[in-house]
Amino acid sequence: MSKQHTPPPIDAHGQVLHDLAVAVGHAHKVEEVIRTSAAVIRLAFEARLAGLYLRDPSSGILTVGPYEELSPIFAAGLPTIRPGESLLIEEAVTSKKVSIWPVEALGHPAIRTGLEAEDFRMVACVPLLSKAEILGVGLIARPKDVPFLPIELHTLSAIGNIIGVAIENARLYEELVVCRDQLRFLATGMLQTREVEAKRIARNLHDVAGQLLAAVHFKLEELAEVLPPQARGHLEAVHSQLQQAEEQLRTLSHELRTPILDDLGIRPALDFLAQGMAARTGLHTTVGGSLKARLSPSIETVIYRSVQEALANVAKHASSTRVWIELEQQPQQIRCTVRDDGIGFDVRATFAARGGLGIGLLSIRERLEEMGGTLEITSAPEQGTTLCMTIPLQDDDVVPDPDHS
Repeated sequence: MSKQHTPPPIDAHGQVLHDLAVAVGHAHKVEEVIRTSAAVIRLAFEARLAGLYLRDPSSGILTVGPYEELSPIFAAGLPTIRPGESLLIEEAVTSKKVSIWPVEALGHPAIRTGLEAEDFRMVACVPLLSKAEILGVGLIARPKDVPFLPIELHTLSAIGNIIGVAIENARLYEELVVCRDQLRFLATGMLQTREVEAKRIARNLHDVAGQLLAAVHFKLEELAEVLPPQARGHLEAVHSQLQQAEEQLRTLSHELRTPILDDLGIRPALDFLAQGMAARTGLHTTVGGSLKARLSPSIETVIYRSVQEALANVAKHASSTRVWIELEQQPQQIRCTVRDDGIGFDVRATFAARGGLGIGLLSIRERLEEMGGTLEITSAPEQGTTLCMTIPLQDDDVVPDPDHS
């Protein structure tokens, strides 16, 4: 006699589908989708996902999916199935419906032998569908001679659709990750190119322009010797202006590419930037927070340049007296905020009137987006402005340095 199997109540099948949809909806890899689905099938149907094959849309060839708990015969002994090799699978692929066969009636010897070796007697071939396209099939096997009931077939068909959509989404996510990594690689290369050029310009400002100004000083001293005493006061004024120009060039050279950023890291570099801002504009600028480790040069450079642009914006537009810069390193991201006590503005109305971000804020956002980061702007009239800049961190973006704080 056939072994009796009591399926879950009808409302329980709906719960199974809901739970599966929620679970695989969080899966970002095809293997995670398969593993989650296998667990649901095992618990809900007293059955096992014995084999799962993903279909190549051009050739129709089915290749075993990435899942370590599949029956050994499918994981190793039967890596691919060509169109027409299995009537069970061909029937499911052609009809796009669940196909049920007794294991002993299967014509494909490898599939039949593999299932019989694990004492399976009934097998359901479930098509995995996404947008009515076959992405693959799942072989769901049941031990002994327990049949699949009509309500279970309906649920298995719905499960095939859920798994198919989840696999498609996981593939798209994996492609997105690859594209994101490629974009970040290109952005890092472009950033390095810009910084090399900035370093070259900074060096020229420091060396070449400095030498020229020194030569002008020398010529002025020669000129002072031949001019009447009453004219020397004008030369002293020129000397003073030249010294101011030298100081400005020195500051500009350091801000273009400060050695502090390369040698000591982002926090000391921001301290230097804040001191320069205070000296030039009178803004009281405070830097807070600390990092547990050095970050990659590309991340530190983006933060430095973004804060530099933010401070320039504050000096031009905010009419503020104080600025606060705060660094916060979290496990998966670095966050930097720049807050001022200036006049603020209506974010939505201002951007709508201008047709988008101004050049300074747009530059900050583009730098951050190149690294997968975001810019959040919070402001209101007479309430100051806060820029929150966030960049995700990968493992190789953090460089442990116990002496760095």
